[in-house]
Amino acid sequence: MISIFVISHSEIANSFAYCVEHVLSKRVENLIILPVKKSEEPSSILERAKEIIDIQLEKVDGVLILADIFGATPSNIASKLVIPGKVELITGLNLTMLLRAISYSTQSLEICVEKAIDGGIKGIIHVGDN
Repeated sequence: MISIFVISHSEIANSFAYCVEHVLSKRVENLIILPVKKSEEPSSILERAKEIIDIQLEKVDGVLILADIFGATPSNIASKLVIPGKVELITGLNLTMLLRAISYSTQSLEICVEKAIDGGIKGIIHVGDN
């Protein structure tokens, strides 16, 4: 099992968790969120995130971190947590990516990463006149 760890700006993280549980009509046990508030020091957020990762790695086969915006505080913190093959990071989080990551979280970390990226990309559709 892979834990899906959302590190994102404040209420965005909470909103993603709410949406996932709404869509799936259930609580997702392997979904962890860490809302990052503007007022918090990045070093304290990093310490909390490290604790979460350590606890998760004792229970699961890997952790997939999803962050909202590359280069923003949440993704900068998350990038310090990456352990290739054990803890991976994808930025540019969207709901389709998150749902796909959860759907494939029983697979290997490598497959979960691949499917999450694919879902994120394919979830972006320009609906035009056709």
